[in-house]
Amino acid sequence: MIENKDLKILVKAAHAGGKVLKKYFGQVLNLKEKSTLADFQTEADIESEEAILKIIKKELSPYNIQSEEEGKIHNGSYYTVVIDPMDGTNNFVTGIPNFTVSIGLLHKGQAVLGVIYQPILDQTFTAEKDKGAYLNGKKITVNDVKDSKRSTVTYICGYKTDRVYLGSVMNSLLVGGHKRILYNWSGAYDYCLLALGKVESVITDGIELHDYAAGKLIAAEAGGKIIDFGGKKEIDYTNDKFIISNTDQVNQYILNIIKPLQTLTK
Repeated sequence: MIENKDLKILVKAAHAGGKVLKKYFGQVLNLKEKSTLADFQTEADIESEEAILKIIKKELSPYNIQSEEEGKIHNGSYYTVVIDPMDGTNNFVTGIPNFTVSIGLLHKGQAVLGVIYQPILDQTFTAEKDKGAYLNGKKITVNDVKDSKRSTVTYICGYKTDRVYLGSVMNSLLVGGHKRILYNWSGAYDYCLLALGKVESVITDGIELHDYAAGKLIAAEAGGKIIDFGGKKEIDYTNDKFIISNTDQVNQYILNIIKPLQTLTK
């Protein structure tokens, strides 16, 4: 049972956005290009955000808001609601049912609440700082796989990631000796898969805050261990280059692959 009042509101808002996405899924939509050819919005993104903001602005009105489509609204608060009304737009338009609504609440730059809603599967992932991670009210945890050869690794990067660098990363991962590499176009759900114990590691390589604001907390509260690309324990939650894995052993294995490649981005 969710006892935190703000978390209940975030869940309510995520469900409202998810209802919109479910309504539009499978339809032919109008695409509006944003930062690149691969980065676009649809009427589903916009209406989902409108449904979410209607609730957030009414019930969490003192808080700042940072939303993918509308941008930043400063209300002079230490708290900021970070909203992605649809993570996985490419999947959504393609007809792949791998997309989510993601909403995080940050206090002075550190996540305190996270909600991710997968409307097709009706899965509601929640987390509260230092109180664990949950799926539809049931506690979830990462698995305890330590052998890199038995691990499944997901990789997330931004739309503007250099293609030569991306190719080098993917090639290094593919020949790295683990079980599978996933490149799902929906980073928020990747964190949920880690939290569920379905995958062993998520490499996050330069994405927007709204893409990981909720998922990073959910995975961490499920027991995921976070390090930056230098191998240090992460302190700054807003760092957008990090590895989060089920065990320290898998983290070290991924770090050995990723760290040498960072010279390619200089």
